[in-house]
Amino acid sequence: MMRTALAAALLLLAACTTANSTSPLPRTAPWRSEPLARASVPAVYVTQWQKAENRATCAMLAPRSVGEAGAGATPRAASFSGGWAVAYDLPDKRSAFGIAGAGVSAADPSYNKWPYAYEWGDGSKVEYGPEGGTGPNELAYLRIQGQDCLYNVWSGLGREHLELLIRELRIVE
Repeated sequence: MMRTALAAALLLLAACTTANSTSPLPRTAPWRSEPLARASVPAVYVTQWQKAENRATCAMLAPRSVGEAGAGATPRAASFSGGWAVAYDLPDKRSAFGIAGAGVSAADPSYNKWPYAYEWGDGSKVEYGPEGGTGPNELAYLRIQGQDCLYNVWSGLGREHLELLIRELRIVE
């Protein structure tokens, strides 16, 4: 009985926060949920991803929802060398938020002094915080198990919105 409880506790810890996160991120990696159909995402995602040099190693991801703060935002193509990106513009804010499959490998060294970090049970990881260490925008580096690109997710609408975007990310078929 005690071994079973200990094993369950260890599994729970493995699926939860690794350092400093106060975010309400789910225990199961969101992109392991039901994929989105291509027809259900803005066409700019498909167009940008199809042009990307890294599409064979960097699955197309899109948020299932952009939340109340992102309601009415217009998606558009954004530049990410070697990869793909979609930025969302609000009437009063260009590039208010977005997602990119960067043209760099997830295994490459990158900035690692983020105040928030989270690891899912499937081995996927996210590190995030104020862009450039001070903000005002929030930026996340997302490494998805089985993909070889570093995903960037950003929001100029605050940390809560960034966390919402991460929770809503799904692979697009």
